[in-house]
Amino acid sequence: MKSNIQKVYSKLPKQELSAHKIELALIDGLERDVNKIYEDISRADGVLQKGAIEAERISKSAALKANSSMDTVNKAEQMAKELGIDLPQIKELKQSLQNAEKRAKEITKKAAIAAK
Repeated sequence: MKSNIQKVYSKLPKQELSAHKIELALIDGLERDVNKIYEDISRADGVLQKGAIEAERISKSAALKANSSMDTVNKAEQMAKELGIDLPQIKELKQSLQNAEKRAKEITKKAAIAAK
């Protein structure tokens, strides 16, 4: 004698069960894909944070170097004035160092935000 479950199962169309199996397999595959996507996002976030920390360190160092070099340029400018010499390169160097320091500080701010 067949149990109730076997009776119900025998009356169900076989094709419908196959379709359900395919749908379930698709769902399982999609769930794995979504999990993989979140793992990738997490890894990318970690890489970004590490890179941002390194970028912040490098840009701070560059800003300090630019500032220090500006002190040297100012001393050279003062010496040139004392000697009565006009050095046009000093103006260019000052502008370049100001631009470099400004850019380094901008990168430092961006890196600090990305590192959070």
